[in-house]
Formats: sequence, structure tokens, C-alpha cells
Amino acid sequence: MTECLLNIDLGELPDEDARLYALAQVANIACGGHAGDDASMRRALELCARHGTRVCAHPSYEDREGFGRRALDVTPDVLRGQVASQCARLSRLAQEQRVPVVYAKLHGALYHAANTSPVLARAVVEGIVEALGTGVTLIAPAEGSLRDAARNAGLAHAREGFADRGTLPDGSLIPRGQPGAVLTEAAKVRENTVRLATQDTVDTVCVHGDTPGAVELAREVRATLDALSLHVEPLGDGALRLTLPDSLERRAAREVLRALPGVVDAVVTEEHACVYFDPSAPPDEPRLALARLLRETVAPPEQTLITLRVRYDGPDLEKVATRAGLSVDEVARLHAAREYSVRCVGFLPGFAYLGELDPRIVVPRLPTPRMRVPALAVGIAGGRTGVYPFASPGGWNLIGTALDFTAFHPDRGAVLQLGDRVRFERVG
Repeated sequence: MTECLLNIDLGELPDEDARLYALAQVANIACGGHAGDDASMRRALELCARHGTRVCAHPSYEDREGFGRRALDVTPDVLRGQVASQCARLSRLAQEQRVPVVYAKLHGALYHAANTSPVLARAVVEGIVEALGTGVTLIAPAEGSLRDAARNAGLAHAREGFADRGTLPDGSLIPRGQPGAVLTEAAKVRENTVRLATQDTVDTVCVHGDTPGAVELAREVRATLDALSLHVEPLGDGALRLTLPDSLERRAAREVLRALPGVVDAVVTEEHACVYFDPSAPPDEPRLALARLLRETVAPPEQTLITLRVRYDGPDLEKVATRAGLSVDEVARLHAAREYSVRCVGFLPGFAYLGELDPRIVVPRLPTPRMRVPALAVGIAGGRTGVYPFASPGGWNLIGTALDFTAFHPDRGAVLQLGDRVRFERVG
């Protein structure tokens, strides 16, 4: 599936939770028609800039008393002017903040009225283009007059679904005020999001900022969409590989994947997770299992701090120093000054890739690997450092030797585990 974005209607309430801007990928900012003023728009734009959230103009009928949820009898010419004025107001403030307005989406009753009337749809799209140009994307229903008007005007069109709204059998929204119109249970919102995102019928999913529990619902939707956007690659009949986001705690991801029914093992690296399973009983969508980690603000498991004593006597130490323009002593000092974390374990049993190396001593791998690297040699390559657990071939730059350290136990496995913290103590 292609990436499906979370858009949230914002800038509407005086006590709006700022966390919604961090969760939203697109913020639909009320620009004075149904809600909002210069102060609320400036605040919203500042939060968008802070969190890298894309800005969407959110014009409506000029009906603050009815919050834009009443269909009004407005002529197309007047409606065009109202929409243009609202969008221009937001655009002016956005220019002050140096934040581009890249989307437009109608609010409330105007959203539905314009989608069923070619005349109204043409008027509102003309108002949007007048204020914002043709470089914006119109967020609108997958089909209808708004889609057609956008295409005729040369605007891109993003198909929208609603995570926190119930639908009738024909796919239309249950009118507000009727039972089931607004969804506030996380499980139902999650189910709605999965259905919308996996059927490839929408490009963006909406959560309303004024829905009760909006922050938790938005967190649920964002985590679900982020999980579903992870790239999955089959590896034969009994394995698959997932590309993991940087934000996902690796050790927790491995445990979640290993706990899935039918999974035999899960191996996690810096960028991927490989899941091995019984081909006759493949696991249910593993990405959604990871959504739980993306959704919940869980304190990472207590991480062990391991100190390794190192004598800086490696055969490549002088070459590293020369390449970096530093002395041998400075290279050793910089290497021992940092606290590292175990990013992945592999290559050899117990070989832990530790990062991040100080950028001043980052060097590439050797052009020709050594046929034999002694056990406990300390090496660096790229932004990583590590200790060779056994004598083996290897292409890392050797700068030292770890003392009194066993990297792998036959009965307990690797000593260094994902997420562990490591420091090097200089000896001699």
C-alpha cells in the first residue's frame, strides 16, 4: 500500500492540545469561517513548523455560530469570495512564519454540499486557487463533484476517509447527532483505520480535533498508519522481512514479533526485522503487532551499562589518526569518551555493532579485509565500533584490544544485547 497520511482538523478550540500537531501529518487549520482567528492561526502555524506538520487551509461557510455544520444558502460567487478570503488570511500568516500551505480541505456542511453540487464545487475550488494557486492538494471524498472540480482546475486530489466517524451501508457518513456518528472507542477507530488504509481507497485519514479523547484516538490512528506503511518483503514461504522505523525500540520489537502465534524466531538488525514462521500457519499481520509499540509511550526496558577495558594498541590506530588529522592519543580519547548503544548483534556470534562513533574518527572499512583478526580486537568502521568475539576474517580498522572480556557464552549466548549501553575504559 502507498503511504496513507493522518490529517487532523485543528485550530478550532481555545484549549486545543498541542500534542495533536505532533501526531498529525497534515493539520487542517480553521481560518476564520467556522472558527479561528489570527492568534489561533499563528499558534497552529508555529506548532506545524516545530513538528514538521504540513499545513492545510480549512475554509467553511462563514457560520461561527453553527460551527460551519449548517448548510447555508449562499450564491456561488459569494461562496467563492468567502473561501478565497479565508484561505488568503491563512496564507498571509503562513508566509510570516515561512511555512507553506500545501493542502486545502473544506469544513463541515460545505464539504458535503460542494461534493454533491458541481456549481458549488467549482466555486470553492476557484476560491482556493485564487488564494493559494494550483500547487495545493485538495483533500476531498474519493468521488464526487469536488474531485472533478479539482481535476478540472489542475489540482492534485487526496482521497479522504474518516477514522472517528461511522458510516452508513452506502459508505456515506452517519449524520452527526445520530447513534454511531462519532466513534470514541480506540478499538473501533483502529478497526476503521485498518479497513480504510488496506483497501487502497483513501490517501489520507481524518481525526477531528474536537472528538472526545482526540489525542488518544489520533495516537491510535497514527501508530496504525505508521505500522501499515512499513515495507514488507517475503523471504520464501516461511519468512518475511520488515523495514523498521528509527523510533522503534529494537529489543521490544523483537519480543513482540517472537510472541506472535506461529512465529519460530525473529531476528532484528539496525534497519530490519526478519520473522521466521511455520509456512502452514503464517502469523496475522505482524505490522499491526508493532503498532502497539508505536502507539504506547512505554519506558524502554532497563538497559545494562557494560564497561569494557581497552588497551589502544591496534595496528590501524596511526592510520586512523593520520586520516582524521589527529594524534593517536586524541583518537583513543575520543573513542573512549562516548557511551554507545548496541544497535544490532550479528556477523559473528556475540559481535555487537555499537554506535554512534564520534564523527571526527569515522573512517571507512579497509579496502581489503584481513584474513585473520585476533579475538577481542576493537575495530571501527563507518559510524560503528565493536569487539571481535573470535579470531576471524574482518575489514574493520583495528585500534585496540579489549581486556578481560568474553563476548559469547555457549550456554547464555551473546553478552551484549540490543539496547545495552557500552563504555570503553582506556587502560595503559
